[in-house]
Amino acid sequence: MGFTGATDAAIKEISSPEFLKRRLASPNTQIVVAEEERKLIGFASVRLTEGREAELVGIVVLERAAGRGVGTRLLRKAADGARRRGCLRMSVKTEAANARAIAFYKKVGFTETGRSTEKLGGARVSVQVLAKRLR
Repeated sequence: MGFTGATDAAIKEISSPEFLKRRLASPNTQIVVAEEERKLIGFASVRLTEGREAELVGIVVLERAAGRGVGTRLLRKAADGARRRGCLRMSVKTEAANARAIAFYKKVGFTETGRSTEKLGGARVSVQVLAKRLR
């Protein structure tokens, strides 16, 4: 799920070498990182799906870096990478209650395409699906 304003602890966990090795073991996964003074401040993860589609698995930006365009730049780089790999469309899922994320995705050209309910950490969560053409 995409979110912004992540805590340092959350970033540390999902940017650990073990987590990233597992994530990057798949040839269908692309991760774009943002650094400041040689320290990770955010990343975007994309998974290539069937057909010519990419799923933006998430954008994570440290809370202290939020609001400075880091997420927008990460998304742009992730979309460029997916486009270079032949993808025509990118989709993203975010919690339906996450108005901040939905507004961000709409601002950068995504449109709502549906809703679903998914299990997240043992709970059922209402999810908003958005998509954007890449070409």
